[in-house]
Amino acid sequence: MLALVRSLAVASALATLALASPMRRALPSGDVTCGSNVYTVSQVSAAVSGGVAHESNPIGSDSYPHTFRDDEGLKLFCSGSSWLEYPILKSGAYSGGSPGADRVVFNTAGTYCAVITHTGASETNGFVSCKND
Repeated sequence: MLALVRSLAVASALATLALASPMRRALPSGDVTCGSNVYTVSQVSAAVSGGVAHESNPIGSDSYPHTFRDDEGLKLFCSGSSWLEYPILKSGAYSGGSPGADRVVFNTAGTYCAVITHTGASETNGFVSCKND
């Protein structure tokens, strides 16, 4: 009986940990919608790659990629606690101009975490998750 109680306690602890940890997923399974912008998986992947490429040499007036704090507690599909955000644009790769409202988030290992947007956020400079992410 004691062994059963211990097994249940361990299972409960592992389930709690699994729910508290971000889930890892390579990329979205299809198109992601941020406000009126729709991004393909290829565009999301390219934006993450662009962000990773600029980690040691940030670009733009806001120095992208830069730290993403996740003040909103959004669902992230990666592990870790150090995340970076980088613009994703309908017009193509971010080159240092206006970053627009939409971002990809990735961890410091370069793993995709989320696509987020300022569009529809309740706070100035706040973020919400994009649809179908």
